[in-house]
Amino acid sequence: MAAIPGIGQRHSAVGSAPRPAATRALGRDWKIAWVFLLPLVLVLVGLVAYPFVSGIILSMQQKVVGQDPTWVGLRNYRELLVGEQYSGIFWNSVRVSVIYTGVAVAVKLLLGMCMALLLNETFRGQTLMRAVLFLPWAVPTIIVALTWRWIYDGSPSGLINYVRIEFFEQQTLIQFLADPSLALWSVIVVAIWQGTPFYTMMFLAAMQAIPTEQYEAASLDGANVFRRFSDITLPSLVPAITITALLSTIWTANSINFIFALTRGGPVNATMTFPMLAYEVGIAGARQLGLAAAVSVLFFPLFIVAIYILTKRMLSVEGRA
Repeated sequence: MAAIPGIGQRHSAVGSAPRPAATRALGRDWKIAWVFLLPLVLVLVGLVAYPFVSGIILSMQQKVVGQDPTWVGLRNYRELLVGEQYSGIFWNSVRVSVIYTGVAVAVKLLLGMCMALLLNETFRGQTLMRAVLFLPWAVPTIIVALTWRWIYDGSPSGLINYVRIEFFEQQTLIQFLADPSLALWSVIVVAIWQGTPFYTMMFLAAMQAIPTEQYEAASLDGANVFRRFSDITLPSLVPAITITALLSTIWTANSINFIFALTRGGPVNATMTFPMLAYEVGIAGARQLGLAAAVSVLFFPLFIVAIYILTKRMLSVEGRA
């Protein structure tokens, strides 16, 4: 039977019609995908991208509360880094932030590991002990700060000074929050006390996931408690240690609660971390919002690096799971 001219050619032409460029690049169902992605995109743009870009723009303006902004370019950054008025206090805030964050995170890591090892053992009153050790993390931050402010009070009614006077007959009052050499370390103690239970909880959860057969096999091979910790427990906790330490570093470095409630950055800027400096410059003191935004933007790359490492670690852990 002879073929009808043109029929096969038309079918071939129709079947080989090129797809739109958007379909080739994004896939056949890209329109439906965007319908589901649109709420997430709006949230990211509204809560992340827009504030971030606005902060960068604000940092390049001379913006004083109650006045119209003036574009100054990089002058705010130059003032913070090498200016006569603010460079000294800025670099001091860098030093204080590094000490505050580094010491607090390191001690919380060590204490959290010790507490997790203790709570991972079976003993009488284990449930009560866990509840007591997790209590500091559950107490509201302002309650913690006010309690420690009473403990550190430099008057005879302060708890530590009261105990020293009544039980040790020491008449010299210690000014924990008014002495520049003691204020920062006093605030660090509060941050450690309140944050250690988070480490304990993370490490304890990771320890509970380690198969007991590994410890039993190690015991049969003659491994002591230290060898079991170094060969089994510690390697299994590396992902939890990394994620917890990075999260805590970000939270501690950005925290203003304890410093604001206890010292407000004093005395003599001894506890002036960079978020406290941004608050003092932008709100409490000179009210220079552009300069305060520049303080935050200067520290942003450090957090980008930390967030990148954290995300990479979390994805690698998820991939192994």
